[in-house]
Amino acid sequence: MLLFFFAALIVGGAVAGSFSGLIGIGGSILLVPLQFYLLTKLGYPPDIALKAAIATALFFTLPTSLSSAYNHSKKGAVLWQKGILMGVFGFLFSFVGAYIASLLNASYLSIIFGVVVLGASLKFVTSKNVNEDPSKMSENPILYAICGSVMGLLSGLTGIGGGLILIPLVIFLVKMPLRHAIGTSSATIVFTAFGGVISYIINGIGVSGLPPFSIGYVNLGMWIALVIPGVVMAAIGARMSHKINPKYVRGAFSVITFFVGIGMIVKGFLI
Repeated sequence: MLLFFFAALIVGGAVAGSFSGLIGIGGSILLVPLQFYLLTKLGYPPDIALKAAIATALFFTLPTSLSSAYNHSKKGAVLWQKGILMGVFGFLFSFVGAYIASLLNASYLSIIFGVVVLGASLKFVTSKNVNEDPSKMSENPILYAICGSVMGLLSGLTGIGGGLILIPLVIFLVKMPLRHAIGTSSATIVFTAFGGVISYIINGIGVSGLPPFSIGYVNLGMWIALVIPGVVMAAIGARMSHKINPKYVRGAFSVITFFVGIGMIVKGFLI
């Protein structure tokens, strides 16, 4: 069982890292249900399993998003000023979202996760690239603060790094071209994930029944198995993203996440 456990984490980390680089999402949208499933199979209570899965998935997005942002930045796809502004608000609201999540039971968290994933997945696949001219982007800092705040709150609650939420937001709210939306999202996720991870560590200290090698709700054992293949594949995915038509990747990803969202909603009602 342990061999299967770590093999599944390694494969999951590689797949999540690939999507992180290709389309600017943190990858945790796939890793939360994967870790939740594995931990419950090992006998951990759903409440512990889901919070550990969310916290560890957020921690996973830190190095993979850094790797992805670095590679996108070399291609000129990261708008740093806007990304940092959204990141500051994302950090603050992710901290708050993680605190709220620590107070909820697994049933509510699973349903919230599924609804967010389902909604974002549908929005992602139906979004049209209405603007490819950077000069048409909004310069209103309030709009960027709103984008960062919404992304941060939902990220802290669900463990989703924020790209699946942020990319549709900036495309439609501030008219950011898709290429810049993907690159800037990778950079913003770093701030958001950091805020959520700190909160999950603080709120998980002293909680009994956590898996071995845990710091708060963050599990270092699972994180190592996920992050090594994840960082490598995030760098490869970021380079490939400038050669592959993003709409095909978005379509495939949306199909996967649609079923993930449905599954987590159903799971929430069954817990």
